[in-house]
Amino acid sequence: MTRRHLLALFAPPPPPEGSGPLRLRVPALVSKGEPANIEATVDGKPAKVELLKGPQDDLLILLVLDFSGDISYIEAARTGLEAAVKELPANAWATVLRAQDGLRVLQDPTGQAEELISTINTYTGGGKAGLLDTVEDAAKLADRLLVKTATRVALLYCTDGSIYNYREDYTNPVINSSDSRDLSRRFPDQLVREKTQKMISSLLQREAPIWIVHIHYRVDAINEAYQRGLQQMAEATGGEAAICRGMADIPSAISNAMLRIREHWSVFLELPPGKSRNIVVGLNAPECDMTYRQRFSVKR
Repeated sequence: MTRRHLLALFAPPPPPEGSGPLRLRVPALVSKGEPANIEATVDGKPAKVELLKGPQDDLLILLVLDFSGDISYIEAARTGLEAAVKELPANAWATVLRAQDGLRVLQDPTGQAEELISTINTYTGGGKAGLLDTVEDAAKLADRLLVKTATRVALLYCTDGSIYNYREDYTNPVINSSDSRDLSRRFPDQLVREKTQKMISSLLQREAPIWIVHIHYRVDAINEAYQRGLQQMAEATGGEAAICRGMADIPSAISNAMLRIREHWSVFLELPPGKSRNIVVGLNAPECDMTYRQRFSVKR
């Protein structure tokens, strides 16, 4: 798959034919057992499980790099990524993208660790943080790949972004400096929280899970709200986020994220025809400890 082919997946899909059943892919993480004989519900009503795909099946990882800060943190992330890439199994491919100035492909999908490592080490980062500006496009791309490749697909963002380093100002400055009751004084993180909720609403329309490893924890109130928002966004998609408290945490956080991505399951459900709506999914598998994404916004 070339860069041209990969980016062509951003093009709008053809209009649906008829009003037949819709397939929904539910990401699940299994800590014990395997989800055999799985049963599913949608809004409390039984739903048909069409297919299960797990660690033994093909996987495509969209690795998005978003580095714009301290080079020492970036080097620690490169070390972690190099080790994690070397551990990818034969049924896993990855493509590398960058988040600065819009989503750009740096490396076509490949299973060759040497190519991926070379691309990761060549990427210099810099400029403005890009996660908030690109994650919706990345999620759209991942969903197109889910449909076109019929394989497991997951996103992994590695980022060091500060909320102060975005093109848009999320710092919620005091609106009325002469008014001590101005609410922007009391809720300086309001813009960040609003942005997070808007993005979660958008990501609920997507199916691919998102993992985020933020390699540079920051302690000020607005950045803490931003970091909490990253965790909420990842969890809403069925993925996870790790916020590294120090450089020593970075390699293990990346390794754990890659391992969780490799081991995640995709449960294919058949949804009956109907109108666009928000739905709640339930999954149950005997003798299996499983967490899974429950909320989706289904668009017809």
